[in-house]
Amino acid sequence: MIKTILIKDKKTFLKYTLIFFLIFSSVFFSITSLLQYALNESKKNELLNNEQRLIEVENKIVTNKINKITSDLLYVSDCFRMYDKGDGNYFEIEKQWLAFSNRKKTYDQIRFIDADGNEVVRVNYKKNEAIIVDKANLQNKKDRYYFTDTINLSKNQIYISTLDLNMENNTIEEPIKPMLRVSMPYYDQNGKFNGIFILNYSADDMLEQVKEVSSGSNGIIFMLNNNGYWIYDSKNSNNEWSFMYPERVNQSFSNNYPDEWENMQNNKDGYLLSGNGAFIYSNIITNRAFAIDNSAYDIVLGSGDWMLVSYLPTETQNGKLFTQSLGQMLMGVIKDNYIWYLLILMVSVIIAMLISINKNERERIKYFSEYDVMTGAYNRRAGFEKLAQLYKKMSKNDGQISVCFIDINGLKEVNDALGHEAGDELILSVVNGIEKNIRNNDFVARLGGDEFLIIFEGLDEDQSEEIWNRIIKEYKNVNETENRNYLISASHGIETFRFDSNEYIDAIVNNADEKMYNEKRKIKKDLKVLRNI
Repeated sequence: MIKTILIKDKKTFLKYTLIFFLIFSSVFFSITSLLQYALNESKKNELLNNEQRLIEVENKIVTNKINKITSDLLYVSDCFRMYDKGDGNYFEIEKQWLAFSNRKKTYDQIRFIDADGNEVVRVNYKKNEAIIVDKANLQNKKDRYYFTDTINLSKNQIYISTLDLNMENNTIEEPIKPMLRVSMPYYDQNGKFNGIFILNYSADDMLEQVKEVSSGSNGIIFMLNNNGYWIYDSKNSNNEWSFMYPERVNQSFSNNYPDEWENMQNNKDGYLLSGNGAFIYSNIITNRAFAIDNSAYDIVLGSGDWMLVSYLPTETQNGKLFTQSLGQMLMGVIKDNYIWYLLILMVSVIIAMLISINKNERERIKYFSEYDVMTGAYNRRAGFEKLAQLYKKMSKNDGQISVCFIDINGLKEVNDALGHEAGDELILSVVNGIEKNIRNNDFVARLGGDEFLIIFEGLDEDQSEEIWNRIIKEYKNVNETENRNYLISASHGIETFRFDSNEYIDAIVNNADEKMYNEKRKIKKDLKVLRNI
């Protein structure tokens, strides 16, 4: 039978098959494209947030570490000043520094170098033990950059060198030892320059912490110095420290990504997109980053700012999210969902056959609204949900909430005497009076036919009462200026949440309800809602 119908009405069948296939596939394509776009944007935001969070953590690691080093330098200098008797006897100082080095375990060298560049006191830390270097092995360091840079500082300045590899006898020490030197000048009580204090910080532990955090990255983490050389590369360690080796001097991030590097220099924090991928970056080791205990000291950087970079290359799946064009995304949607298009074609064929036999339509179910249809106020369920959310928020922030329980006086009398149209007008007038006088962050919920609840955010009982008085004035104005057959009147009770007393929402609302009924009993004695009748 179906075969007969298809042969007899082939054009109609093909037409409806084509129409429904185009409609369904277009809708499916639109939905999947929008979903894919939304998913891509969500993934991009998630990736950005993750990478920015990692960079922020790494930034704090480095900044906190250097803050501690500068504090340790101040301790070392204070110790020297305390025990230096001016007689050339540094035994007590050496003893104190030795204990300090053994305790810290991260300072390759702790030194005092005199004004002529001669090492006077030097404590080395090697093989898990601190040792005092014999005077015969002390050296002159007057030509070293960290000495020449430090002697020009004032007494309230601390010098932070570039991070490089330690060298012995003009040769890079093996295995390599990343080294950061932090120093300060030493002036005596007469303001005479006597030398410098310097800590050689072995930066392996700091870089290990950065490496550990970078393991949570979806891309590649770089730490760059101010010239764009790699200090740390989470993917390719061969890129690291190339500025220390003459044969690798051209091997740098700034040479590999010149446009991106220029942009990063102009904009110190953020992220950028290029044909190479996505780069999320932030400057570290900046003057603004430090908070030394003694604010009288200033930081002087031996080189410019360092930079942390999270790199998502174009060739990776995550990198494609940032660099693919809209056309490439749409083609990917079609390619990834081709099986669904075949299914849509089959469904279109089935529907076309059913339409050829019989045409039916179905209605969709509408969702109910959370608002009261007549007044526009929240309904009971939505109102209490919103109050619960506000309660949770304000209880954490030591805020205040007051609730005003309202009952319209004489609504039944108005309905019975004047009809429900007048009763509805009374209800709307009460709500309008409330909404004209409450603030934007306050809200109203209809609990029942003539019962309403006003929630005041951040107000106590007295402040809420002031707003209620304005509402009452609004009702009086309507009663005096409009010739209605009834008076607008409402009873109220206000109660304020006190979060330190473990009061529940229902209990507070019930207290407000009880206050409202107490007021209502007093008002009803002399109240006559109906007039001119």
